[in-house]
Amino acid sequence: MKRLRVDSVERFPLPEDELRGFQLEVPQPGEEWNSQTLHFDGWVLGAKAPIVAVEVLQDGRPIARMPVREPREDVAERFPDVEGAANSGFAGALGALRLRRGFELLLRGELESGVTMPLATVTGKREPVQLPPVDGPRPLIVTTLGRTGSTWCVWMLQSHPEIVAHSPFENDARVGTYWMSVLQTLTDPTSYLRQVFPGDAIDKDWWIGRESDIPSRLNDAALSGWLSDARVYELALSCRARIEALYEFLAAQQGKQASFFVEKFLPRQVPADLLRELYPGAAEVVLVRDLRDVYCSILAFNRKRGYAAFGREEVGSDDEYIDTVRRSGEMLHAHMTEEGRETHLLRYEDLIREPVPTLEPLLEFIGLDPAGATAMVERASVATGGMDHHMTAPSASASIGRWAKDLEPELAERCDAILSPVVADFGYETAEGESTAASA
Repeated sequence: MKRLRVDSVERFPLPEDELRGFQLEVPQPGEEWNSQTLHFDGWVLGAKAPIVAVEVLQDGRPIARMPVREPREDVAERFPDVEGAANSGFAGALGALRLRRGFELLLRGELESGVTMPLATVTGKREPVQLPPVDGPRPLIVTTLGRTGSTWCVWMLQSHPEIVAHSPFENDARVGTYWMSVLQTLTDPTSYLRQVFPGDAIDKDWWIGRESDIPSRLNDAALSGWLSDARVYELALSCRARIEALYEFLAAQQGKQASFFVEKFLPRQVPADLLRELYPGAAEVVLVRDLRDVYCSILAFNRKRGYAAFGREEVGSDDEYIDTVRRSGEMLHAHMTEEGRETHLLRYEDLIREPVPTLEPLLEFIGLDPAGATAMVERASVATGGMDHHMTAPSASASIGRWAKDLEPELAERCDAILSPVVADFGYETAEGESTAASA
């Protein structure tokens, strides 16, 4: 396979009352490129109102926006009675490192009113970024949701002499996310084309490409290809080196010969998967907690801080928020069970109740001596003042099964009914509305 391949392009049926026509000319099914850039070209014409832009979405999130204003004489000839037909074209380009290895993109049109409509889906694959192995610490990715005990988990893991983290209870470092985001930005054509097409104003964040328009490709095909291929690997090596340098510094500070650095990620984050590509030997742990306790803990933490977060601010009531937690749990399970993904499932309740037997198979999974689990637990038990900020229950053991005691009965019943099926997907036993965690 070449660097990038498009497998299918599926158009949605055109709503005739809104669209006169739409054509995606690039990419086409079966096209392959030795490039790390995915190009788009086509046209779209509204029936009653102009289509002002075509957006590209991945996992429901916009990752590119192409204004509809490119000259299209052929469309004007075909639709002489439609205003705006002469400038109904769109063109754009997207850095491949913003895409999943197996990607599915949604293209949608945006009307002047802000209303959007689906136009097409584009699916394909990109070749992984393959770099030489590293001698320094590799990523230990903890994929999880909010309020799952993840900060305690990172604290516990960094208690191992070969695992390094930066002040888990204070800063919640995102070094890997930072440099993978830098890599994605600098390998996107909206940024790298600025070198040779700087635009009108060289100020603010002009080099990122956000302030004014740039062409989707250069007239010089050789230069365009050089910028979008080999330079990607050079930047990837540079970004990886920055991560290694920081964690080697931290490891020296902590007196460790680190094999891993540990950071947290949400499920389905592209930077986390990109980090795994750049680091042969990276490992991933999926941390889960009974979602009913997650829900209860979020409500309590929001009350403690005095403002809504974790998605609670986006819905009208605590009752509605149960569905938000359900969808998050389903996303985490889909991430864990994705074909080809190798992970180790770690349950919060097991880590609290039986830390040593729970950590032993985790250490074996990542290739460290499981005999080190006992010493980890002893080191992690040393109190740290930073814990108080995160806690909403008297103790870790008291946080298990709290939903059945802390929630109002009617809310607890709905919480149980909606979240139990997802909880069961992670191996929790549920029966008559009670889980083993809740009944313990």
